[in-house]
Amino acid sequence: MLLSIVLYLSFGVTVLARASLPRAQFRVRLSGQTTGGIIQGHASKWQPEVSEYLGIPFAQPPIGDLRFAAPKPNTFNGTLIASEFGSSCPSNLAPSADTSINYESFPKTLLSLLGQAGDKYDEDCLTLNIWSKPQVGEKAKAVLLWIYGGGFGSGNTRNPSYNGARLANDNDVVVVSINYRVNIYGFPRAPFLPDLNLGLLDQRLAVEWVRDNIAAFGGDPKRITLFGQSAGGASVDYYTFAWTKDPIAAGYIPESGTAANTGAPLTNASASWYGVTQKLGCGGAEAGESTLVCMRKQKWQDITNAIEKRGVTPNMGAGGFGPTTDEKIVFSDYSRRRAEGNFIKAPMLVGSAGNENGFYQLLAKSRNATAVPGSAPAAAPSFNANIIGCGASPAATARRTHGVNAWRYVYAGEWPNQDIGIPGSWHGSEIGFIFGSTEYSSRRPDTPEEVNMSEKIRAAWTGFAKDPVNGLGKLGWPLYDASAATVVRIGGPNSSEIAFEKKEKFDRICSSL
Repeated sequence: MLLSIVLYLSFGVTVLARASLPRAQFRVRLSGQTTGGIIQGHASKWQPEVSEYLGIPFAQPPIGDLRFAAPKPNTFNGTLIASEFGSSCPSNLAPSADTSINYESFPKTLLSLLGQAGDKYDEDCLTLNIWSKPQVGEKAKAVLLWIYGGGFGSGNTRNPSYNGARLANDNDVVVVSINYRVNIYGFPRAPFLPDLNLGLLDQRLAVEWVRDNIAAFGGDPKRITLFGQSAGGASVDYYTFAWTKDPIAAGYIPESGTAANTGAPLTNASASWYGVTQKLGCGGAEAGESTLVCMRKQKWQDITNAIEKRGVTPNMGAGGFGPTTDEKIVFSDYSRRRAEGNFIKAPMLVGSAGNENGFYQLLAKSRNATAVPGSAPAAAPSFNANIIGCGASPAATARRTHGVNAWRYVYAGEWPNQDIGIPGSWHGSEIGFIFGSTEYSSRRPDTPEEVNMSEKIRAAWTGFAKDPVNGLGKLGWPLYDASAATVVRIGGPNSSEIAFEKKEKFDRICSSL
């Protein structure tokens, strides 16, 4: 839509003094192709020279007839005070009595953050957040767009680990994070619906909103990089196959998740949908399409309560609500598509953590379980290796085979304020270093070497975003070559070392899976 937008950035006197700029230069005024009227931000409390915009609706509320339907662009007009995160999308997390983050120990802090302690939930949740520092650096900055994980059943943008202010302040980029529908709302698995992967369509609409509007926030719409972890990493890779005719984004960073290792997307998963409709008195499979009319009349709280609470574990399998093969957004033949080069020909940085399974062992311990949730103990090594090498390796190899620059990493850092009591770099342990938020989210100090680690990782991720083709090469990172020592090993126990390893060190089990 051709509307105009005016963005007002308000900063305190102390901030102005530090930056030595008159107030007028802290106000950005720009007209262009946007989707709203006036959006007013504020100074980040964490990084006060950064403009923060929270809870910007990029889609119409997915309620009423838009529940279980593809998202529609937002049409708000007037002035929006973007001062608070939007509501989190309803998830399948079990209700918690905790209303605040537990900082007693780091494992408890981590579980509180991922358990979304204190979150406000609502079906009207399709919002995004922006962090920018337009008064310095490039006039049109590279954009990093974050997609959260959570097994497609949970996740939020208000997690302090995902706060983009540090990246915007120190690394001269614009950071965006987006909410998307999860669980039954994002992946309903009702066999008669024209669109089954609504959460992935939410992500795409958010990317389109950023393309059309980010210049008004100091961003460069031609340099958008998508990055995400776990389900968010898989989402990034799904995107590269789904939107080949109109990529929008210029670079892709899937972390600990690709389209090859997210669990088998189901083509016949209607039992998940009909099981819930039966519980809610809307009928089962025999009721067919009439269940939709009934389900749209239910309170979202009742729908959520009728679903099995699986937490942050993968939600794709039988009985769950995750990506479903529809041959439009999610495909059944990724190996063939990789072999044929049927994906977006844009650079990729792909990788994982050294001991992904450590996080799932922590979840099991927190539930007094002895195995990875949903898995037999013997399956744990395969689970770990599948996420580490057996997804990242083919993703990077396919790009290189078809002449696209690609890098592969393994994050191996271990640090006192990230210790979960299980050796190794656990699933998601790199996120705080990418955002520079380890101290901010854990409330525990970084060591000097840890600070150095974060600076290196942020330089890599933002260097890639600024120049996806050559940025990592400028740092000395080799393009991935399966026959050479080109896996970038990032860090180690209390070490910020960057080293290059052979793939066999990480991929030994892949041939047996």
